[in-house]
Amino acid sequence: MGENDKVELKDIIREARRKNRNIDKAMIEKAYKYAAEKHKDQRRKSGEPYIIHPMHVAYIVARFGLDTPTICAALLHDVVEDTDATYEDIEEMFNVEVAEIVEGVTKLTQLFITAEEKQAENFKKMFIAMEKDIRVILLKLADRLHNISTLQYLKKDRQLAIAKETVEFYAPIAHKLGMYDLKMKLQDNSFQYLHPESYKKITKELEKKIEDNKEYLDRTKLRIEKELKKERIAAIISVETKHLYNIYKKMKQKNCSMDQLKDLFSIKIITKNKRDCYKVLGLINNKFTMIPKTFVDYIAVPRNNMYQAIHEIIIGERGVIVEAQICSYEMNIISKYGITSYYRHLKTNKSHEENEFLNKLAGVHETLELNNLTGDPNVFLNTLKDELFDDEVYVFTPKGNIIALPKGSTALDFAYYIHTNMGRQITGCKINSVNMPITTKLKNGNIVEILAGNSDCMPNREWLDCVKTAKARREIISLLKEYEGKEKNKYLVKVEAKDKINLVLDITKIFAIHKLNILVFNTDINNDDVKIEIVVETRKVEKIETVKEKLLEIPEIEDIKIEDYKEE
Repeated sequence: MGENDKVELKDIIREARRKNRNIDKAMIEKAYKYAAEKHKDQRRKSGEPYIIHPMHVAYIVARFGLDTPTICAALLHDVVEDTDATYEDIEEMFNVEVAEIVEGVTKLTQLFITAEEKQAENFKKMFIAMEKDIRVILLKLADRLHNISTLQYLKKDRQLAIAKETVEFYAPIAHKLGMYDLKMKLQDNSFQYLHPESYKKITKELEKKIEDNKEYLDRTKLRIEKELKKERIAAIISVETKHLYNIYKKMKQKNCSMDQLKDLFSIKIITKNKRDCYKVLGLINNKFTMIPKTFVDYIAVPRNNMYQAIHEIIIGERGVIVEAQICSYEMNIISKYGITSYYRHLKTNKSHEENEFLNKLAGVHETLELNNLTGDPNVFLNTLKDELFDDEVYVFTPKGNIIALPKGSTALDFAYYIHTNMGRQITGCKINSVNMPITTKLKNGNIVEILAGNSDCMPNREWLDCVKTAKARREIISLLKEYEGKEKNKYLVKVEAKDKINLVLDITKIFAIHKLNILVFNTDINNDDVKIEIVVETRKVEKIETVKEKLLEIPEIEDIKIEDYKEE
């Protein structure tokens, strides 16, 4: 049943019971009657009774396999926002659990100065509720899926605003939660409103490509089926086509035509288990030519949203280029339904799998904290987009642990991801064993080692333009405020040494490395004896002590004294 097909209460209950035997039919019927009564005088822009929308949302939630309270909340999710019903009414009629889910997806009604402020506050409210109960975001995704499928009844400016928000925020959330099918529907439905001409052109070109290549794709599939049958490997094989928005995005990124895309078609091979995946890979590589540099093993190194499969692009029958995607049945279920494939009865006490998925959204929590620090809705929304955007870079720690970060992240982001103190005390980094600037953008497969000192280093305000993650940005802003809130103290460093070539250069280098600003530098030379007075300023006396230790490592230096500097 599609998002626009007619839905009746019996369809919702049937679908709910198909996924979950512990459904409370009476409670769902009660929620439907209450919602129908509250919305009875309301119509959607299409002219249909308003109750049609919550019924569709409830059906989608039931398809996710969620529980009775979530289905009830889906039926009731607009009554607090659009009728005279209150949170207390929902709690009294049903229970606290249902009322809290409804409250979590209800938009704020107070006035805001700008649209950005309103959008930021609504997202903040939703994510705070999500951290308490994941069902809030799943219900919101179901709500958005139905709304995006009925945009044709809205004015053009609203169509564009909703489609843009869907692509920038809701589709990436679905991706982070591993809900691939939902993500694709959200993107493709938005695409036709955001770029109507490109949508029509790509749709037409794709239909022609499918027609031209169908015979060869079918023959390639048949050949694989025969080879697997010989080896007695059970598998489900299907020919699939890249989704419209993905095609558009790839063409934009690579500045190319559809003819130049190598992964337009895919043959998906679903096996019984992980071991058979690698057997299938061996058979395919033995029978087909693989295009170099296209092999990716997401089984060995899963994506950040727990997606697992083996991908490689091969040359099939009569030269047709096709991507082979190999996964087990369990991997396929997870890739389609994400978190809901793990957990059919989402409770406040989170399962291990739910916590694993929520960890992937940890950056959202950091973004909320960043907003509390800056109070700037534009900073919040832009950082949230970076955290949610589905392009990621996968790098390794020196011990071989894999870390996934938003694409464009730097060594600074990596350091703060590992630990706040590591970010605060960073002095440098090595990428693939080579010393590199800490603002270097990371690439897939990089091995990143952070070099850190024993105390916090003075942050650079320019770092804010380099980092991508909310955590790094939040910590840098916090550290800048901490430093800028302190007065700089001035110190007089008195050095006694034996003269040598480049003595002054060696001394000033140490001050530069530790980022101490030299205000005065005086020297007095008497034969081979040198007396140097250096005035520096810093907010941290510990830095002076560290510099003193480094200076004493120079053999010619005999004594160092540090005093508070008072201007005459």
